[in-house]
Amino acid sequence: MQFYIKSTMSIMNIYYEYLLCSQAFEKKEYYIVSAYTDNYLHLTGVHTNLDAESFFDKCYAGTLEESDFDFIKKKQTESEVKGSVRRKINVLPNIMNLFTDTIAIEEDFEKNRINCALAAGTSSTTLGFVATGKAKPMTLLKGNELNSDKSKGLDLVLRKKTGDSKFNEIIVGDAEILKEYKNSFADILSDDLLALVKDVE
Repeated sequence: MQFYIKSTMSIMNIYYEYLLCSQAFEKKEYYIVSAYTDNYLHLTGVHTNLDAESFFDKCYAGTLEESDFDFIKKKQTESEVKGSVRRKINVLPNIMNLFTDTIAIEEDFEKNRINCALAAGTSSTTLGFVATGKAKPMTLLKGNELNSDKSKGLDLVLRKKTGDSKFNEIIVGDAEILKEYKNSFADILSDDLLALVKDVE
């Protein structure tokens, strides 16, 4: 497990926040996605008595021991939990570059007992988010589990460094698309992005 976890800082993109716009969104005009070190444990599927941040720190430092976690969960057999963990670990590296123009996004994602404010999916991976304030990673599934009738592509993805006040980089989309959405979040756009929009007006 530590082999995958060692690169988690880049996989989870904890240094960046993303602003997402899609025609799939009906409840909100956009979502801001952020990831923190205490989100990682949810994505592995293991049980541990460590708090989430300590679990991440031990994983990243390569000091996690077998005694630090187990596969015991209520209403699940150990083999079921191990199977779930194996599937999650196998697709975990796929979320490194999740927010591209090739993914689908779904609002109000539901799958079995899983309920998420939104989820992003590729052919190999589905990542669900809880959205109380900023959206944060909540669950990781193998394969694309989105509802094809509800999911749509991303129109616009902006990025900023965590801690910065304004988004300053376009990851998906262009100035024309930004112009269509900007009135919803103009106050959190950098001067450079605002100037870019003005050039196409």
